[in-house]
Amino acid sequence: MEVKKIVVFGCDNTGKTTLCENLKTFIAWKNKDVNSVVVAKSLGPNKSVEEQIDFMDLTLNDKQKTIIFDRFPIIEEATCGKVLRGKDNFQEWENTNVIDLLRKVDCFIFCYPGLFNVLNWGEREQLDGVKENALKLINAYNEMAVSLRSLGFKVLEYNYKSINMNEFLEEVIK
Repeated sequence: MEVKKIVVFGCDNTGKTTLCENLKTFIAWKNKDVNSVVVAKSLGPNKSVEEQIDFMDLTLNDKQKTIIFDRFPIIEEATCGKVLRGKDNFQEWENTNVIDLLRKVDCFIFCYPGLFNVLNWGEREQLDGVKENALKLINAYNEMAVSLRSLGFKVLEYNYKSINMNEFLEEVIK
């Protein structure tokens, strides 16, 4: 199987991390090599634009491994950054550079299991502002999925409540 770059995104509580682990296991099994795929986690808060760009550029240019991003800085800034901080750190960076990084991604997966499931937090802790701004965040992620698709990117929607996992995993690696 060829090396792929996959970005998984969506609001908290949408199944992103579980999907990333399932994808990693599936792709490693297909490749018969557990070292052929890596899940790249978020760098966390308070990273400079340069640090985020370096992370994305270095990881996207890895020609040896399939990389599954459990969150992607450009998308997180355009959604969470705008909603929670009122600022997208990439807004002032040239849009062509953002698009160039996005073009290196083979597949975007928008996780959205429906409003009721996202808002069913249970005992899960969330970062400050997430629960209070959940509807705004959900809307921002939905708008991101639509924008990516309108720009011609491959965007799949993942709903852990109504999907056949094996069929979905096969679709991702096509």
